[in-house]
Amino acid sequence: MATTPKLFRIFSIFSLGLLTFPARSLAHVGYVVPKDEIGKHAGPDFSFLYNALTEPVNILLIIGTFAVATTIYFLLKRNSFFTKNVALVQARTKSYFELTPWMMRLGLGIALIGAGTMNALISPILFDFPQFSFIQIFLGFLLLSGFFLTPATLLVIFLFLFAILKNFYLFGNADFLALAISLFITASPKPGLDDLLGLPFFSPIKSFKEWIPLVLRIGIGGAMMFLAVYEKFLNPHLSQLVVENYQLTSIIPVSAEMWVFSAGLIEFAVGFALFIGFQTRLAAVIAFAVLSLSFFYFHEAVYSHVTLFTILSILFVTGGGKLSIDKFVDKYLGNSL
Repeated sequence: MATTPKLFRIFSIFSLGLLTFPARSLAHVGYVVPKDEIGKHAGPDFSFLYNALTEPVNILLIIGTFAVATTIYFLLKRNSFFTKNVALVQARTKSYFELTPWMMRLGLGIALIGAGTMNALISPILFDFPQFSFIQIFLGFLLLSGFFLTPATLLVIFLFLFAILKNFYLFGNADFLALAISLFITASPKPGLDDLLGLPFFSPIKSFKEWIPLVLRIGIGGAMMFLAVYEKFLNPHLSQLVVENYQLTSIIPVSAEMWVFSAGLIEFAVGFALFIGFQTRLAAVIAFAVLSLSFFYFHEAVYSHVTLFTILSILFVTGGGKLSIDKFVDKYLGNSL
């Protein structure tokens, strides 16, 4: 019986941690693992992950955490005060729609300038490319000022496609490409120098503006699911290295195997929710909160995730959009949370 209070304490900490602070679950492990250690710890080890499921207490923690999260969700849906305020916030987001192209430019511009000043190509994964520093900084300032947006946006798209040929790990930065494509679709020069000077933003795909939320969902959701599978499931010892180096087991007292497995599970679940457009705004809020907390703990460079923050902010404004579960629910079953 003495183990019952201890189990309850661990479960409480674990549940709170997975709901509010899964630390590294929504970020790139490669950003904080020393570059010379990546090759040493790469490779699959399914027995390592399987060990997390051989402990009965871990199974109870997973089931219990899912039960707690589900209970909280349905309690909030039945709370009239909460649902009323959620509806008011969603109504106010309509006035933000016209600001989304500017948000895209700010996100991409800051990311490019940050990468350029750090001699990285798009991502810290490609960390030694000083020859691309000037072009990235230059493109970043063009986007921020809204000058020559048509060629600048196209060059940003091609720059990412070139970068991904250098390292397929940049699939984990698909949010960057999705944001650049979405900006090209908007064809909006406001506010910016192009608009002031009367320079048009040429885009042959501007008629697809209603599909922008889908493009963003595919980008960020696909990136998160890729990172969950590649980093946590196919290369679990890389994630284990993060757990050990940052002493995450002292925050939530479970094994390193359980940390890696649960982080991957959460990242995949949130990414999948965004990908299919299920409770898009709620998923965006959760992801935004976790990413913010990870910066306080890991002291990462802001530029490496600024496009993630941008997309999550835009999806909070737009919702799931076309071909989303939310759209189906709103149309046939009434408004969702």
